[in-house]
Amino acid sequence: MTMLVLDKQIKNQLDSLPKGWAYFALHSSDALLYSGYTANLPLKLKTLQGKAEEGGLYAELWQQSSKLAYEVHAHGLAALIQYKATITEELPLFQHRILPWANYAYLAIDAHRFPFVSTMEHTNDDWLYLGPFRSRFMLVDVIDTLSRILKLPYCETTDFPCAKFDKDICRGWCLSLAPSQESELEHSLDKLDALLKEAYLHPDNGILEMITKTRNEYFDDLEFSKAALLDDEIDVLSRYRDWLIFLYAAKQLEYEDDHVNIMGGKVISCQYNHKTYHFPMDKTEFRANETLALNLDTVDESRIIYDYLRKREK
Repeated sequence: MTMLVLDKQIKNQLDSLPKGWAYFALHSSDALLYSGYTANLPLKLKTLQGKAEEGGLYAELWQQSSKLAYEVHAHGLAALIQYKATITEELPLFQHRILPWANYAYLAIDAHRFPFVSTMEHTNDDWLYLGPFRSRFMLVDVIDTLSRILKLPYCETTDFPCAKFDKDICRGWCLSLAPSQESELEHSLDKLDALLKEAYLHPDNGILEMITKTRNEYFDDLEFSKAALLDDEIDVLSRYRDWLIFLYAAKQLEYEDDHVNIMGGKVISCQYNHKTYHFPMDKTEFRANETLALNLDTVDESRIIYDYLRKREK
């Protein structure tokens, strides 16, 4: 493993670090402080440094760190195995104080409850949950994009109906929750339920293809500015589709060879440095409304396993 002494010119040090999958550990002069795995070591450490500038636990960690140890790996599963074996052998001081998933968010939908579509930090209520997603901003972009394309709810106020209905941006599904409001439109919440599930739960709903076709038509007609406006929507919906497909597969991921045993989307045992490690089974009992929801602290591990197995199949 490579060991690097951190100095005041750390930005220059980080820029010179190798990119790609790696295990890393921050040390003080006499203790292991924090360890992790990443697909981009320079970016990961710059992110940690940026959070340290905001104060709190990250600042405390960064101030105590005097050495960086890292090892580059060919794929994410190898980095994950080193990480899990290391924290089993030697629990780093900050390991359970700093939570990388603290800002992850779930998508929650319920056609019979205002505001119909929302982002949440937990799955404790009775909404239909998907996720978690690593970026709350990306999730908000998805909701905004689908609401504009399909005129689905994206309620940003607690009052309804709001200006979006007056501007014909939304079909005013909330009118079903306010019977005193008169409207010539039908606002069946059962119909809304079907539309929300089609838009958010089905990867192959054709929405991305529709936008991509429109974008290409603009481009072919030399309307480049209009085409460019759709590029961001295509990107965010592509990332959402990719993550949704992963969520469908995550809990069923299984694999075993001489080095690792995977069940339920988690590493339950592995070989590392000629030693066998066993890890607790995930015994979470998910409710019916959490079919596409994973635990915050296991989603990154499941994604690494998903990507690794998908590449093996190619």
